[in-house]
Amino acid sequence: MSIRARFIVLLFAIAVLFSACVNLEKAGQQFADDDFSLQAMFSENGRYIVVHSSGELSSRTKAGIEKAGGTIKESFPEIGVTVVTSDSPEFARLAGKTPGVSFVGPDLFVTLESPESGLLVEADIDDLISENGITDNDLYVAYQWDIKRVGGDAATWDIEKGDGAVVAVLDTGVYAAHPDIAPNYAYGKNFTDITVTLPEGWILWDGGGAQDYEGHGTHVAGTIAASIESGRIIGVAPEAGIANYKVMIAVLIPQGPGSYRATGIGYQSWIINGIVQAAEDGVDVMNLSLGGWLYMNEPGGAAAYVAYLRATQYARQKGVLVVSSSGNGGVDLSKVRPAFSVPSGTPAALSVNATGPDDSLAFYSNYGASETLVVAPGGDISNPPFSYCLSAYSPLNAWAPGAGWVWTIGTSMAAPKVSGVAALLYAQNPGISVSQVKNILAQTAEPLVKKGFDSKLGHGLVHAYRALTYQKK
Repeated sequence: MSIRARFIVLLFAIAVLFSACVNLEKAGQQFADDDFSLQAMFSENGRYIVVHSSGELSSRTKAGIEKAGGTIKESFPEIGVTVVTSDSPEFARLAGKTPGVSFVGPDLFVTLESPESGLLVEADIDDLISENGITDNDLYVAYQWDIKRVGGDAATWDIEKGDGAVVAVLDTGVYAAHPDIAPNYAYGKNFTDITVTLPEGWILWDGGGAQDYEGHGTHVAGTIAASIESGRIIGVAPEAGIANYKVMIAVLIPQGPGSYRATGIGYQSWIINGIVQAAEDGVDVMNLSLGGWLYMNEPGGAAAYVAYLRATQYARQKGVLVVSSSGNGGVDLSKVRPAFSVPSGTPAALSVNATGPDDSLAFYSNYGASETLVVAPGGDISNPPFSYCLSAYSPLNAWAPGAGWVWTIGTSMAAPKVSGVAALLYAQNPGISVSQVKNILAQTAEPLVKKGFDSKLGHGLVHAYRALTYQKK
């Protein structure tokens, strides 16, 4: 059966999957409320984020935390943040009075935001490889409109392919053996723990380690740096290194009797830890196609926000460009206070909104974060599945075990295109600063509005060829 025929056969399946996403994806403040209520399920988990005024915990502050009933689990002295466990319902209140402690709050879970479901391309990656071989780049040629739209083509790659640059993918992990990923896979680190306690009815799908059991991280990695040399797709920077920082685990969430939704979840502290470590490791670009809402009028909202703020700023100071998806709520992030989206809402993060094939803002895309320089294709539902974004997928996923490539939509698909273009710039210009990269991205974006800048579309669509051929005036 041809690939296109398989698409047609499976269209009914994607219609069902996507209708569920649309029901979850409500516009405006209501969406933020719904998303936060999911996080609130985990607020009484005995884990806390403690933000302190000094980097290393002073003996006095440490003693105060312990006196309040806390046990220190791990500390990030680079940003003055410590993760604490406690069974005491009074811990947050008592620890907040400890000398040297600035903020205390629950270490909440973050989930991948809908829409994230996609359409299966091939039934089984192992069978395809072993029985049929792989036709190099055939899916890129036929279907990767989004990569081509940002200048992912021969003209760009004749100038630069990204060799020497390293992009950290902070996500659900990366399937290292994928034929599109393997040539550029640098290393993997795991910041998660599969022994966490989940709500009743939730199912742990993750097998642990740095491996991707959800699929999301592999999709992101393929968008950034799928190799020209093997596999079926091509990433924006097809020779850039992929550094896998697993900060989320795969779970199944009940959606009704006998029905589940596969997604990724991760503690705020896992993500913050990954940000700090990736910065320490000296990567060039950090991609965070994830996020969540923090309410400043809720207990502990400020603690997690300040932790993200410090972590992303630390990465910025270490010379790392932090790229984050803006989120899929369809809301103006500047008008949902006291809610803040993290990490996209932190000043050091370059927040990326999504566009569809017609270059307009995608219906689901958030906008209005602290800094939106450029936008990138994330796909829409105007022509399913061909208006979606095609990339690699982990065959260990729960939705379609064995699947190696899928179509999906979301701001999660937009951010890695910006990360890929940035990787090309880092490879072309060793020693270039974050400010210089951001300036080039802004100056060379393809304008989408007449006035030059728009709160929804920034300076325009990120474009690899224009960025690599930029000549400062």
